[in-house]
Amino acid sequence: MSHRVYLDHHAATPIDPRVRAALAEPDALAWANPSSVHAEGRKSRALLERARAQLAQAIGAADADVVWTSGGTEACNLGVHGMLAARERAHVVTTAVEHPAVAEPLRSLEQRGVIRVTRLALPEGRAPEPDALLEALSEPTALCALQWVNHETGTILPVERYAAVCRERGVPCFVDATQAFGKLPLSIEALGADLVALASHKIGAGAGAGALWVRRGLDLQPLSHGGSQERGRRGGTPDVRAAVGFGVASSLIGERLSDMPRLARLRDRLELGLLQLGAVRNAAAGPRVATCSNVYWPGRRSDALVPALDLEGVAISAGSACSSGTGEPSPVLLAMHPEESERAQASTRFSFGREVGEIDVDFALDRCARVVARPHA
Repeated sequence: MSHRVYLDHHAATPIDPRVRAALAEPDALAWANPSSVHAEGRKSRALLERARAQLAQAIGAADADVVWTSGGTEACNLGVHGMLAARERAHVVTTAVEHPAVAEPLRSLEQRGVIRVTRLALPEGRAPEPDALLEALSEPTALCALQWVNHETGTILPVERYAAVCRERGVPCFVDATQAFGKLPLSIEALGADLVALASHKIGAGAGAGALWVRRGLDLQPLSHGGSQERGRRGGTPDVRAAVGFGVASSLIGERLSDMPRLARLRDRLELGLLQLGAVRNAAAGPRVATCSNVYWPGRRSDALVPALDLEGVAISAGSACSSGTGEPSPVLLAMHPEESERAQASTRFSFGREVGEIDVDFALDRCARVVARPHA
């Protein structure tokens, strides 16, 4: 096949060439345990701390408040479980469209009777008003867990306003910023949250590293036990090379942000063509990031469209990569369009990154036209 187009950047981004180059440097070969006091261990520790400083600078935080994890899922799990571990029958406020990394820990604790959960609705992608959050916080609440950018539709939630409401009520606010980092400006001070989760593979650094920013003074219980690493907040030896890649990619975050207007134009160009082919935009009521178009194909199934397009050279998805293979309809689209359950099984996500150009959009549209022209695609 002469040409392929990768339009699944919300699942994972290609590794930036400068990250590859940095990891190829001899000094980046950090195999020793960074907790060891010998020369080899000190070398690993220096690389780990340099990467921590790069990430902290990118988000406007202090180095000491950044906790390394193995990825975005662990960062989200640590933020949720770490704040609820010592609570009984605690009340939690979240949304009905969270990523599984947040939704599943909350559901597990809820089913065990440890917590009670209020889930705010986002009809057609319309974010809840701060007054709705304020009403949900009417009873004593232990945690508010909210995503900033929805992983399937790109819907943006006004988390700065939500965090302000939480501060007024004295409720810790956890923000899943894994899809927002690199797409929206992130300043810890401006955001106003108490915990913020990030992931390396969303910004061109490859998988294997995540981070949880934690406001000082919070009683965060560790999820991983067996060591005093990360100031006792996350036991276990960190992947230094993955952290190095995350740090380098974080130092380049400004370039990703500056590319958003161009990607918005490409997305709109693709989306116009998809609508002309019969698609319908999902979650149309709310604002969204520049990198995502989620569309519904009436009368078709995403589990047929996605592999058909893959064979034609276009890589897309039907939703969260973390939920792929389950055969279940998208819970995000079920929540956003509760009256149209077919949407959840007949929608596809096209997500963009800096490697995508006009020729790729035109190619994708041509291949989409071929596939949807078939009677049973």
